[in-house]
Amino acid sequence: MIRPAVSRDARAIGDLKVRAWQEAYAGFMSRDFLHGLDPVREADEWAEYLAEIPDEHRLWIAQESDVVVGFCRTGPADRDQDPDLGPRAAEVYGLYIDPDRIGTGLGRQLFAYAVSDLETRGYGPLCVYAYVPNTPALRFYERAGFRPDDTTRTDEEGGIELLETRLVKVS
Repeated sequence: MIRPAVSRDARAIGDLKVRAWQEAYAGFMSRDFLHGLDPVREADEWAEYLAEIPDEHRLWIAQESDVVVGFCRTGPADRDQDPDLGPRAAEVYGLYIDPDRIGTGLGRQLFAYAVSDLETRGYGPLCVYAYVPNTPALRFYERAGFRPDDTTRTDEEGGIELLETRLVKVS
């Protein structure tokens, strides 16, 4: 089942984000940084976000038997970072799936749901950023119809600068 996140989901989202990051980013983020991620602090941040979620943002939850197994956050693209995409551009800010459920089709289903919601609300074009070293994510987004467009930005996580590439949905 896919549904909007509510405040009581914050703890599960925080825990899932930490586990997903530790699994997906182990090859290029420092072990100390990843193991220092705190699910309680993450839960607090998600609770605050959910209490004040901007009107145009969505935080979708994938749930199986009352267990949060994935989440996807979307909203308008950053007009300062992505002015070339136009005023109705939107971004998938993040997609995280329980590491034990990678490869089950859950991520594809949740991502398609979130993208469809953006399109239904009149957004376009749509983009997503992925860390350049994260080749599984890049392949996932390309299979979902997104293509790199040579736009990049730098993100800092755990004291390490990481290059992200933008992928834009091909219509």
